[in-house]
Amino acid sequence: MKKCKRLISMMVLLMLFISTLTACTSQEPPASAIPETENGDELEESEESPLKDDRYGGDLVIATSYISNTLDPHYSAGATANYQWMQYVYENAICLGADGKYYPQICDFEYAEDGLSLKLTVRDYYFSDGTKVTIDDVVASFERAGKVGGSFYTKVMSLVTDTKIEGNSVTYTFSSVGVTTLTEIADVRGPGYIMPKRIIDKLGEGNQITDMADVIGTGCYVLTKYDPDVEIVLSRNENYVVTDFGGTGIAAPHNAYMDTITFSVNTDSNSRTAGMIAGDYSIGGITSDMAPYAEKIGLRKHLLSNQWTHAIFFNLSEENKDSIVQNKNFRKAVRAALDMDAIMLSIFEGDSTRYELEPSAIPASNKTYYNEILKNADYNIKDKELAKKYLEESGYNGEEITWLVSEGSAFYRAAVAAIQMLEDIGIKVNLWVVDSGSHGSLRADPAAGHDIGAWETQKAMINPAEQSSLVTGTAAGWWTNDTKTELLKKMQGTITGSEESVAAYKAFCELVAEEVPYIVFGTGKTLTYTQPNVELNYEGIISYYWNTYFTE
Repeated sequence: MKKCKRLISMMVLLMLFISTLTACTSQEPPASAIPETENGDELEESEESPLKDDRYGGDLVIATSYISNTLDPHYSAGATANYQWMQYVYENAICLGADGKYYPQICDFEYAEDGLSLKLTVRDYYFSDGTKVTIDDVVASFERAGKVGGSFYTKVMSLVTDTKIEGNSVTYTFSSVGVTTLTEIADVRGPGYIMPKRIIDKLGEGNQITDMADVIGTGCYVLTKYDPDVEIVLSRNENYVVTDFGGTGIAAPHNAYMDTITFSVNTDSNSRTAGMIAGDYSIGGITSDMAPYAEKIGLRKHLLSNQWTHAIFFNLSEENKDSIVQNKNFRKAVRAALDMDAIMLSIFEGDSTRYELEPSAIPASNKTYYNEILKNADYNIKDKELAKKYLEESGYNGEEITWLVSEGSAFYRAAVAAIQMLEDIGIKVNLWVVDSGSHGSLRADPAAGHDIGAWETQKAMINPAEQSSLVTGTAAGWWTNDTKTELLKKMQGTITGSEESVAAYKAFCELVAEEVPYIVFGTGKTLTYTQPNVELNYEGIISYYWNTYFTE
């Protein structure tokens, strides 16, 4: 077993750190999205044999503040605490590469050009107990996920009008185009994981997995210990065959280099930091006050792109109809006045490496949909004179606007920075600070009394109409008009990547640029630390550690 090593001199530094820590105050698709290779082609198994590579071996320990409260993959529906370990144990029928394209995983697939049918064909694939995956396992998993897997997956299955099984294939016919169909089936966050039909039959209607012995998937690891208050331990699946799925990221080969992967629960950030410093954890967070020390002693800093946007929305609801924010020239004045670098620096406490300035609801890596319309629409221009011109045209008379934030949060830090910029052009702002428990419900209530609210929302990776609340509306301040409604219908009713869909999204961006229902400050990145000998090896926005290995 490989273990993290420390020089004797480092022990002296550690003792100094511990003494310092105690004195410190705590801080806290279609054609465009499908590879050009034929779906029916047989995928090649990796020539590399497990355990014949010096990257194999070791015990990876990951510090986390919480972990899954369920053993059942179909009840996990996107919860981070669940998929953080389930993605190692279970796999999907198809998978989504870091390049934004779909690839076969358990199944080859054929998706009709009109988006109205999907054929899945089971490959030569096995569960961790050595039994072969059948088409019945796939169908049963889809049906169960459609019933209990939450709003995401039920959308897919609600469109199914016919299910036809022939040999080792199933063809689903849909009543209409489902923008999310392939995305939901391929989403590593679940709940579209494939599990044995015999386990589903054993559980019966409406019952969750409670016995660890029933946790059987096709992933490169198996669950060997489950104590959600302490730790979850995964061990290498000895029946797993490393396969090249043909893509990048999750669609690249899954190599179970580590003997075990342990998710260790520690709810205290200072304690997790001390554990990282001491070498108890392989991967974990470091409090901002201890980051310089951690880097000084050799811990490695990693910035992981998670494509989460930091934004504000204007309350454009009927309940707030008398507010000045209803005037688009006022909203343009706010946008023109803002220094996005200064705001993002406030959010990330002065660390300029933690963000990028990008107002789009779709990442730049998506060559099909990404455009710079919003970047060219008075974004980050920091033009006080133009802002004052818009303000005068709005008819603003010095009334106070209310900005809702949660105490001690990134939302709060952003608002504090931005308010000074608005006051510089003559806008009066009342900062309404509430506790984090109340913030969500107040923000979601159009009649709560706020003019501006704060959001952190994930970008849509494939089609903008799939999941981004900046497009579908939940983060857009109850903004609605006939043009927006028609454009959403076109995006949601045409197949991903089609000319009609792309044109509709371009028009949507032009509408947002003109109407300014919300303002995106920028895109944040996830910060994590590893021991010096830990080699992270992944692509994409969802972290995974099956390709992680120790370098010594």
